[in-house]
Amino acid sequence: MNLDTIQPRKRRAILVISPDELTRLEYTPQGNDLLLNEQVHLLVITDKVEGSLANKLESSGLLESGSLLIQNPYDPSDYASLDKASSTFALAKYFHFTTLCGLLGAREVTVEQIEVKTSKGKQLFRGSLDSLYAQGNIEGKNKTFEEMRNNLKIKSSFDGGPPDLEAADLHLRQYNLLNDIAMKSLIDQRKGSNPIKSRELTLSLSEESRKTLKVISDLKIPIYGDLQPQVEQAKKETYEFTLTIKVYF
Repeated sequence: MNLDTIQPRKRRAILVISPDELTRLEYTPQGNDLLLNEQVHLLVITDKVEGSLANKLESSGLLESGSLLIQNPYDPSDYASLDKASSTFALAKYFHFTTLCGLLGAREVTVEQIEVKTSKGKQLFRGSLDSLYAQGNIEGKNKTFEEMRNNLKIKSSFDGGPPDLEAADLHLRQYNLLNDIAMKSLIDQRKGSNPIKSRELTLSLSEESRKTLKVISDLKIPIYGDLQPQVEQAKKETYEFTLTIKVYF
């Protein structure tokens, strides 16, 4: 089946499965729930890859049997593997934010502080990014945290200029970010005869991805024995990334 013809809401998660495992699933307890799940699409691996989305997933190395892929909340044609979804989507929102600032005529965007918490209430880090890149207050080795640490930029610089309000609004609409108050208010404050020149704000990088990950909240995968523990771990320990950011126009 061509993935491009399937509505995005019906493929919020994609389970890549072999033809043999599909047959096995049909005769496995709890298999029927997975087969009838309205938000999880079972992508059966065949020799022929159809459609631009499937080709994109294949070229990204994601079409491996037994992989569970999560839809990017900002782009329904983009996916990440379950183990990288939290950090990948958090970084995606951060880069959308810096793009927005550029469209609004910013000269500089600086991340002053990052706070990382888990759903268990455990705080992994809270502090300035200077200490983050040195050592930071990190409780143990954490793969998701390391993904953020290695890819988050402390400072982004632009030439500056007048705000392109129409392009900024279009950017939020295109990437499903109109409900983010911090980003929407930044557009509003760049309007009029006396636009804002600097702003310090707190930006949640995880609000939208938490909603996306709810698709696996009741998911049971009675095949691929190593996958269900990953699902259970993702359900138990989700991440909240919060940034304190200064923007100069």
